[in-house]
Amino acid sequence: MSELEDDNICEEPADTNRTLPGVANFATFRDQVCLAQKQAQTELTELDKHRNIWTGLVQVVVLLVAGSWTDRAGALKPCILVPIAAQSLSLLYTMLCAVYMREIPLEASLLGADLMVAVCGGVPLLIAGIYSYLALATEPKDRTFRFACAAVSMVFFPVVANFFSGFLFKALGFIKLCLVCLVFCAASLLYGLFVLEEPKAQSGEDSATVESEKRPTEGGLRSLFDYRLVYDSVKVILRRRDFNKRNLLWLTLLAFFINFGALSDAGVAANLAISQFHWVTSFGIWRSYDLATTMLGTLLAMGVLSKRFGVSDAMVCVFSICFSMAAKPFMAYAVTHVVPNLYYVATSIDVFEGSKTIATKSLASKLVSENEIAKMLTLLGIVESLQVTIYPSLYSVVFLASQETVIGAVFWLSEGFLLLAFALYIVLYLLSRRSASEEAAAATGTEPTGPATQSSAKQGIDNPAVDITAL
Repeated sequence: MSELEDDNICEEPADTNRTLPGVANFATFRDQVCLAQKQAQTELTELDKHRNIWTGLVQVVVLLVAGSWTDRAGALKPCILVPIAAQSLSLLYTMLCAVYMREIPLEASLLGADLMVAVCGGVPLLIAGIYSYLALATEPKDRTFRFACAAVSMVFFPVVANFFSGFLFKALGFIKLCLVCLVFCAASLLYGLFVLEEPKAQSGEDSATVESEKRPTEGGLRSLFDYRLVYDSVKVILRRRDFNKRNLLWLTLLAFFINFGALSDAGVAANLAISQFHWVTSFGIWRSYDLATTMLGTLLAMGVLSKRFGVSDAMVCVFSICFSMAAKPFMAYAVTHVVPNLYYVATSIDVFEGSKTIATKSLASKLVSENEIAKMLTLLGIVESLQVTIYPSLYSVVFLASQETVIGAVFWLSEGFLLLAFALYIVLYLLSRRSASEEAAAATGTEPTGPATQSSAKQGIDNPAVDITAL
């Protein structure tokens, strides 16, 4: 029924005289469509509460082991290829479930596909592997350029894919569209297996470090079950550090975790766009617009605020949160009063959304030594996976409880998380300035007399390994 796209059929009055080709009684047809749509949305939201918990916990365990194992074994290709292979198997399983959709329950199809990907690390492990590979295979002077190319590629292709997704879905159908995705996954997997080579350390010191860390992992895959791998990752945030940096590190991880609480309304926002606005192809267009504006806004924030004017990482996060807080009320009003154009208005306001993640990663990287950056990024990936077990389920519960009264309540919940994150980043800004001032004073052998300057405090994003990774 492509004629119903972007059509608020459920808003038609009971005494409407509207007709549709092939429909004998429009009122009865409308009631059936609206009831089925509401039931489908409720069932999917209810299922999301459970599957996000299981997949998130599995990913946390895998990342705890994989991050340290990769550093010890010096093998980065598995971190890239294993998630791609898992995604390919997941697509095959999804196609099988679509063929036998009346025999296989929804719970089995969704949970099975998600667990296949989660048990192999999923997207967090894939992205960590890509940037670790680039960091090890590239000289420092060329690293920023390659990171930028990778980041732009990872954002550009989803923009294009989302734009055409609705049209392709209508033209090909679900199974053929999954087959197209499978072709891309297979091509990536074959390239990684037969063309991509393991990177080599660029300096003799790095080579010696890699060799020394590979010795404890003799025994191949059995080393994956070494409990010391978990301890190696966790001890990064446990050991004592000068100038109050351990407490700053904990606070940064907390702020990073709370930040995802404000971002987790995206799934419900997508479901509401489809159910309230009846978007199909229009949803793909809006999603592409959202990704494109976020990419441009993030590049602007990083290039102008951080690089050009030297604004501190914590203040970049505060700047981004202010725009996000202004956008959420527009989203709530849009779904409550069925005004689709306000989704575009909210997206246009919240253009700096992606800069929070980049700046937080940069801030965390400056609190650890260089040989701990990879483990620190892995811990941030663990936090990213852990939040999946909490926030999506929380938003699902809130949505199910409020859909009959205040359907936009999820966006006000997101606003609350933004306020909490705003306070945390303000505290981080003040404490990081004090820590930088004490460190600068210790380096010069004088007492701290005031706020640290930009040259001594290293407030801007200056670590190429995390400069642009959150795009």
